[in-house]
Amino acid sequence: MKIDEAVAQADRLRSDGKVSPPAPVVSETSEVTREGWSIALPKTRIHTLEELIEFFKVDTSVWEVERFIANKWEVGAKVSGHGHGPGDRDPKRLVVEPLYQVKAFFRRKQNIVAAKLEIEDLKRSAAESCARRPSTVRRPAKPPTGNLLEMNLPDPHFGKLSWDDETGHGHYDLKIADKLFRTAFQALLDRTSSHRFDEVWFVVGNDLLHTDSPAGKTTAGTPISAESQDVRYHKTFRVVRAAVTDCIEKLRSVAPKVKVIMVPGNHDQLSVWHLGDSLECYFHNYTDVEIDNRPRYRKYHQFGSVALGFTHGDKGKRTDYPLLMATEAPEMFAAARFREIHTGNSHKTKVDEFQGVRVRILPALTGVDIWQSENAIAMHQRCAEAFIWNREEGLIGTALYNLTNG
Repeated sequence: MKIDEAVAQADRLRSDGKVSPPAPVVSETSEVTREGWSIALPKTRIHTLEELIEFFKVDTSVWEVERFIANKWEVGAKVSGHGHGPGDRDPKRLVVEPLYQVKAFFRRKQNIVAAKLEIEDLKRSAAESCARRPSTVRRPAKPPTGNLLEMNLPDPHFGKLSWDDETGHGHYDLKIADKLFRTAFQALLDRTSSHRFDEVWFVVGNDLLHTDSPAGKTTAGTPISAESQDVRYHKTFRVVRAAVTDCIEKLRSVAPKVKVIMVPGNHDQLSVWHLGDSLECYFHNYTDVEIDNRPRYRKYHQFGSVALGFTHGDKGKRTDYPLLMATEAPEMFAAARFREIHTGNSHKTKVDEFQGVRVRILPALTGVDIWQSENAIAMHQRCAEAFIWNREEGLIGTALYNLTNG
């Protein structure tokens, strides 16, 4: 009997109820690592990816398929049956069954996993704080001042690790970054407290985090060396979120309107968006807090005759930024008399003016890691700045915080 005929006969017998379908043969090997999951079934009836996912209860919101391999062969066996007639002495029938060898390789959806953990942590925080109802802020009833405070502390690189013995430029880790960021922020608030403000703009991002995933890589996938990373991504994210939310709460007592502008960096483009999404959830009951979390690499905002652009500064030419502002925000550009674009990325202070538009590189607080030290780059003066704007006069003051012991 040919194999095809035997298979057809086996199917007929099975459909007639004369042969019971054999139980699935599964001898499995399953190995889960930090980033992957490999499954091997050397002898099984499972032969499609869908069946494999169902059998192992693979959560496809966490895992994505990297490869799937299925090999098939056939085995024959005699089973009891009925002869064709009274003279038939062989009641056995040959049944041919297909068997499969399957292998599947899955990888974690790192960004999805990180977002899920962040959402769960945010839910816990919300539950602990009774859904985060805004506290009452007492501000003296005063007429509008026409002043705006810009708080902009780029490139803190939370999660960077530096050892002074290796670099000669001081220690830096998560705890130091958190303390330094908060200290600089409070110092800038104190040094601008002689002014009253109608609004505060808090620019958040610009390589706020040193890495963009639990794998220790930047947004583009560039790996950060182990000796330049401190602790795990999720812990870093939570420390950053706590620092930013505390700063926003402080700003509410400074002005009746707080605008938070999320600016992605080349190290943390996705993380900054996730953080902005968390802040929107956290402050959704606040009428005096506005979060600009649009997924744009360049953002523009207007205050009277002042137009300000914000971008990290790692993409495009600085000489092109004024024309980009005029192209991407033409009405704002035309209405303003004072126009500036503020960037980070370069870890230094520099101001250029192109056709009446100032492009300002803001300084950084971050430490110098071993890679930067060995390559003799980013040996910067570590400081932070805040800017005081008037809706009619433009820039009327600045405040500085300089690190003296790093």
